[in-house]
Amino acid sequence: MNYQGKIVIAFILLIALITTGTIGYLLLEQDNPEKEWKLLDAIYMTVITLTTVGYDNMGMSDAGRIFTLFLLLGGFGVFTYSVGIATAFFLEGQLQNFFRRRQMIRTVDKLSNHYIVCGLGNTGVHVLDEMLKAESDFVGIEANEERLIHLTDTRDFPYLQGDATDDEILTRAGIERAAGLVTCLSRDQDNLFVVISARNLNPHLRIVSKAVENNSPAKLITAGADEVVLADHIGGIRLASGILQPHLVGFLENITQNRNGQQFTETVVQENSPIDGIFLKTANIQEQTGLVVIAILDKEGTFLYNPPGDKRIEAGDALLTIANQRELQKLYKLTGDSS
Repeated sequence: MNYQGKIVIAFILLIALITTGTIGYLLLEQDNPEKEWKLLDAIYMTVITLTTVGYDNMGMSDAGRIFTLFLLLGGFGVFTYSVGIATAFFLEGQLQNFFRRRQMIRTVDKLSNHYIVCGLGNTGVHVLDEMLKAESDFVGIEANEERLIHLTDTRDFPYLQGDATDDEILTRAGIERAAGLVTCLSRDQDNLFVVISARNLNPHLRIVSKAVENNSPAKLITAGADEVVLADHIGGIRLASGILQPHLVGFLENITQNRNGQQFTETVVQENSPIDGIFLKTANIQEQTGLVVIAILDKEGTFLYNPPGDKRIEAGDALLTIANQRELQKLYKLTGDSS
């Protein structure tokens, strides 16, 4: 039986004792020549007997005194049972929390080349779900304990409870070893603090930040963010596209939600990889992986869509495709990417 059930039983036993004591005194003392017992007298006598706060026999009969002895024993038993349940509940809860925190710290300490998600609120929970879908190594940071409890009831992921604007919590999340950080706190000034701290702690980190106010993206970029997303702006574009280009939106939604295992993905060509320095046609990517390169992002940040076969692939180029995990692993072998 769980603790909730045991607590309910203890409460029922207490009510039953009070009821039994009240009725018992009324019945046993109804013919008492010294005092006429009323309902309030019986309740009062029952309560002071069970709580042992004091004693006034109120002219009680011998039968009443014997009944009081049994009532005292019953009250002591219920009290002992209730204290045992409360103590076990408290200790087990504390021990579970202690061991859970220790296990979480050990898990986070083992992470490397991972991502950090700061803030698991209305926006952060969607980032969390995408990380889980992509099976990426990451750690979430959330200050609200109730929010964490709710999320961990339905999802299994490493997390730290704390303020993401605090350098110490970012260090505990392994920011020096991390590949990227997403900050999606509810206030732009908090996201700004996270960006500044993260950039100082790891200059090579890729940082993506949420912004609420229209004048915030420039400040966040200046502070060190690589990319800033205006949630309302993206939402407005999505709403307009939904009415103007519904089929395109359906296609993008199908891909981004990772249905049928397919998703938009990228891989960066590494130096001395099998396709470094050769033409796209010569690389035979489709023949070896079954994938079509939709676009190439070169080192200068220029996108080339539907790249021709005579496009030379160079280290640092990002190849964009639509792939499942099995196809992506084949492509990683060609590009030398370990993402």
